[in-house]
Amino acid sequence: MTRQRGTDDGIDIDQLTRRRLLAGASATGIAGLAGCFGGGGGGSTTDGDGGGTTGSAETDGAATTTEPPEPVTLQVRSWGEGREVEINRRILTNYAESAPGVAKIEYAQTPFEQYSQKLQTQFAGGNEPDVFYLIADDAPKFMRNGALLPLDQYVRNADDYDLDGIYDEMLTAFTYDGTIYGIPKDISPIGFFHNTAHLEEAGVEAPETWSDVRAAADAVKSNTDIEYPMVFNSQPRNTLVQLIWQNGGRVLTEDLSECVVGSSEAIAALDFLNGMIEDDLAGLLGSDIQGTWGAPSLGKEQTSMMMTGAWTIGTLKSDYSDVYDVTDVSMTKADGGSQATIVFTTSWSASANTDAKPQAAGLVKALTSEEGMWQWVKTGNALPARPALLEKDFYDDRPLLSNLGQLGDIGRPFLFGPQTPTILSTLMTEAEATLTGDKAPDTAMKDAERQINDAL
Repeated sequence: MTRQRGTDDGIDIDQLTRRRLLAGASATGIAGLAGCFGGGGGGSTTDGDGGGTTGSAETDGAATTTEPPEPVTLQVRSWGEGREVEINRRILTNYAESAPGVAKIEYAQTPFEQYSQKLQTQFAGGNEPDVFYLIADDAPKFMRNGALLPLDQYVRNADDYDLDGIYDEMLTAFTYDGTIYGIPKDISPIGFFHNTAHLEEAGVEAPETWSDVRAAADAVKSNTDIEYPMVFNSQPRNTLVQLIWQNGGRVLTEDLSECVVGSSEAIAALDFLNGMIEDDLAGLLGSDIQGTWGAPSLGKEQTSMMMTGAWTIGTLKSDYSDVYDVTDVSMTKADGGSQATIVFTTSWSASANTDAKPQAAGLVKALTSEEGMWQWVKTGNALPARPALLEKDFYDDRPLLSNLGQLGDIGRPFLFGPQTPTILSTLMTEAEATLTGDKAPDTAMKDAERQINDAL
């Protein structure tokens, strides 16, 4: 799942040696993948990268047939918790059994907290996997450094692949200088989760604007036993940035050359959150409300409203079913502004140095094709990067997933160029200074703007 915290289940592989795999398989074989992946195979093997071909040549009037290359073993890596690893292993095993040109897939998982650094270390040592998860945050530096396999020849205008069916904004996160280096495997939009029973008891409708949110929180606090009607983290990653967007502000200029979070629009967004805290209409996770994430606070009815993602739904359904039944998800907007939200996304990408380019690209295609993506998202652990999949009957009795998935239409990748980690760390540290009472909103945002521009 996109950006979900992982745990080490004992199958991590710490040492990989450089594979000298026999590259290539016939274009016909790669394109004709069978089984549940519906033909999601790789492209031509005659791309100048050492791929093998099949055919015949005339020698002294006699036809000589070139032997097809041996099937290869692909090294595949991801992060994820136990269930995600189990699902990935099953999907990859099924693929290996149906894909000519692939003998076996060796799959391993690394905990999310360690994944990014380990992948960079593997690339530095020349022992990176063939195919792997790549979070949008890390994509710019990998793309700019030439570390990733260009996928255009395999996915653009391909008879066996629908590239147009993927959200444009999400594909852009893995595109550099017009070249595609990854295909989103799923999306995780942030939505405005709210307890409809609490709002009904307070006599208010689901909020649509910031003013509505404040009025609803005030009504809930006055008419129910909820002490903190809204909740967010002291570093409000899932809340602040989309409020800036909704209010017409930006984090960086469009060309990514300058930070502009000192704008009046951005300051107003932080000021709104700070006002909710100061008036006890919202609480901070980990201090006002015990715990470090939102699902338990919603489930235990410690709060009524919060910005969160799909990872909350499973916990609500399994552990707090009564609250799950009265929870809805939508998105607010600034008064006079427009709807916008954060979307986390992760791609399946391949190494530029793989010795099995067609097979690696074929696996990426298979995992992100309509049928391949469905094998993953139908588990309910993620939402599709292909909006057409949201039309399946599966979502008819899963309104939270369905409504959250629809927010992909107003979503933007949580990505701000190669320095995304530095930018977010600086911005969130300054926001925390405001929400914990140490800085005024305008001072914090102007300080963040200065520090980020120094880094840029």
